[in-house]
Amino acid sequence: MRFNIVTPVFNGERFLNETMLSVISQAGDFSIHYHVQDAGSTDSTAALLDEWKKRFAEGFPIACRGIDFTYAVEKDKGLYDGVNKGFAHCGPADAMTWINADDRFEPGAFATVASVFAAYPDVEWLTGRSTVLAESGESLFLSPVRPLPQTAIAAGIFDGRFSVHFIQQEGTFWRPKLWEAAGGLNASFRLAGDFDLWRRFARRAPLVTVDAILGCFRTRAGQLSADRNSYHAELDASLSDQDKKIRARAAFLYKACGYKYPVLVRHWGGPWTLECWPMSMLPFLGGRGFKLEHWRLQAAGYLGLAE
Repeated sequence: MRFNIVTPVFNGERFLNETMLSVISQAGDFSIHYHVQDAGSTDSTAALLDEWKKRFAEGFPIACRGIDFTYAVEKDKGLYDGVNKGFAHCGPADAMTWINADDRFEPGAFATVASVFAAYPDVEWLTGRSTVLAESGESLFLSPVRPLPQTAIAAGIFDGRFSVHFIQQEGTFWRPKLWEAAGGLNASFRLAGDFDLWRRFARRAPLVTVDAILGCFRTRAGQLSADRNSYHAELDASLSDQDKKIRARAAFLYKACGYKYPVLVRHWGGPWTLECWPMSMLPFLGGRGFKLEHWRLQAAGYLGLAE
């Protein structure tokens, strides 16, 4: 198993070391190509990258099969263009994602993804439980397993309005063949490029939610994602009138709990099991509500393993 991981950065000196350590400290039976794509930082980012290059040359200790570390300094047209440029520097792999220079992966994330992808070759992309950090790094929020049905993702309801949920980019992984089929990121987006990518992924494959923490999103002052009005305006402009009608219908079905969705869980320490969960009629119970509804229908014989 080999991972391609890209970190796009511009003047990211404050959190870059923490982000990089969350990648290179991953332990397991896999290798990593880790590429940092610098858009021409004017702070100490370049010096930090040089220091990391020296550390690897001197035999920096790692806990996986191997790490190829590269970086490039190139002007880009924005975050998503930088991510595309970064992946162009990477070779073949079995799993890929990007992590921004102020976010981080959780320990064991890559081992979990490697295990799932090895056990379930038909799973083309997956995500973990949404996790939010404060600027200081302390934990702010850990979501339960959230319903993210394929049809609803493709319709574009996960934008904080038509559904209060988002698909957290930090901790979402996919196979390269899905990235290639979707055509990568649309670099014309400034804020909602991942939203657009998820819609195109969902037209080809269901998103599988893993009952685990894989990545963490950090809230901080001045970040682009805080401009929610501009974010919504950009994604609305990307939808046709027909797309918006489809979105409205999908949002209605979602509120009516009219979907099922795939989830990977481990029961009592056993192997990862792929199941198809119904949407919970008990949302006030959070994750317990989803699990209670799943167990109830399974006991009644209405629910089996996901195909």
